[in-house]
Formats: sequence, structure tokens, C-alpha cells
Amino acid sequence: TEYMGKAEYSLSMIMKTFLALLVCVVAVSATAVARDETVTEIENRILRTALAKIGETQMTEWTGVGCSAWDVVTCAGSLAGTIAACVASGITWGAALAECIAGIIGTGDACWQCVCDVIEWLGMGSC
Repeated sequence: TEYMGKAEYSLSMIMKTFLALLVCVVAVSATAVARDETVTEIENRILRTALAKIGETQMTEWTGVGCSAWDVVTCAGSLAGTIAACVASGITWGAALAECIAGIIGTGDACWQCVCDVIEWLGMGSC
């Protein structure tokens, strides 16, 4: 009977240890679930990308569709919030992103002509 008591105790300890590990795995998994970025977080990511691109790109070598390198850089900064709003709504790439941005800013905006260049420069597709 002494042997059976140790076996039951050992099995009980194994089950408790397993349960404790399972709880830890569930807790870690719950914190690892991706959350949606806020528009501000997306905007900040876009601005960081633009700053990095300025540092790595020889702006005199820019051959965009129709805007100067200076226009592309300044428009990337001024359109970051609009781009972030489109990305937050699920429109993240290329022509669809350009349509979203252009639809928000309208043809009267100084950066309207540069939307495709900005998207391409930021590495978010092309029109």
C-alpha cells in the first residue's frame, strides 16, 4: 500500500505541473495575440519609413512619375496621416491605396499629383 500512495502522489504532482504549464502557455498566447495598430501608430511608422528613405536614397537620383524629389518627401510627410487612415481601414497597397488617399485629399490638394510617387517611394506598391 505504501507503493500505491507514492504512485498516486507522483501522478497528482505530474497533473498539477501539467496544469500549471498549460495555464502559462494560455497566458503567453493571450498576450501574443496581434492587436490592430492605431492610426497614430501607423502614421508614425510611415514617417519613420520616410525618414529612413531620405537617409538611404540619393534624392538627386529620384525618377518618379511626375513630382520632384523634394515634392515627394514633403508630400510623404503631409500625407502620412491620410495614408495611415487608409491603411487602418484595410486599404494597404498600390492603386487602391492611391485611390483612397486621392479621394480623401481631393484634386485641389498640392500633393494630389504626387500620390503615386509617394506610395512608390514609401514601398507601398505602385499605381
